[in-house]
Amino acid sequence: MTKYIQIFIILLTLSACGQNANEMKTPENANEKFAEFTAKKKFVEENFYPGIADEKMRPVFTEKINQIASDFKTVAESEKPTDKKYQEKIGIGLSRFSDIYLELDTEDRERVCSYIEELMDIVELESSNGQLNKFMYGFDPMEKPKEKKWTDSHGNVFIEKGTEVSIIPAKYNKTGKTYRVFIFNETSDKIGIIENLKINPNEFKVFNLKDTDTLKLDNGVKFMFGETYGLEIEDKKSQVSGLGGKFLDEYKVPDDAEWAFVIVPVGKGD
Repeated sequence: MTKYIQIFIILLTLSACGQNANEMKTPENANEKFAEFTAKKKFVEENFYPGIADEKMRPVFTEKINQIASDFKTVAESEKPTDKKYQEKIGIGLSRFSDIYLELDTEDRERVCSYIEELMDIVELESSNGQLNKFMYGFDPMEKPKEKKWTDSHGNVFIEKGTEVSIIPAKYNKTGKTYRVFIFNETSDKIGIIENLKINPNEFKVFNLKDTDTLKLDNGVKFMFGETYGLEIEDKKSQVSGLGGKFLDEYKVPDDAEWAFVIVPVGKGD
């Protein structure tokens, strides 16, 4: 896990690449403000921040923040400071937290980001190019999730957008063929199928379902094969989510299952 975090934070240094650099003019009082910023005591209780939980880590965090201030000052004093150069320094600065990233709770990460925002204000840098969001949340919430689309061997189209997966069934003619359907119960209640056959919470079952059959669950959900399309679901209370992509591995869906679904609390389905 630590290795993953280190690689993730180091990749932040590359996030500003590929954009056009805009030359910036350094404000006249920048050096004075850099000095004030470096001199002030950091990671102490103020406003809504409770202060760092482990006092012995405060000098470590402070040194890393002050190094970013020093890097910003170097860019500000250069002949041609640009937004890209500052953003590169932000990435390098955030990567210095890789060795202690797991020790940073949410409030400490927020404080790291707010200190960098103070430095950005000194030089009038408008954007970190998404790096602060990625450091804070692990992703940039301002970015729209990219849509991935693929078609399985049966002609069904899967569309993955962020954590949501939609399934567009292929046009279908019933033949009496049997399909394996994976169903995982992610609710806190048992889901009944027929007498003495239930799916317990956090349990899955794989059903051998003919395309002429209907699978009825006692929560009102029905799985059936339509006349025109493949597997169809009657889900009036929004209790079913389709699985695809990386979620097949996360839910340990067998390789021979043609369809995979998870039953979720009412209103939480696709």
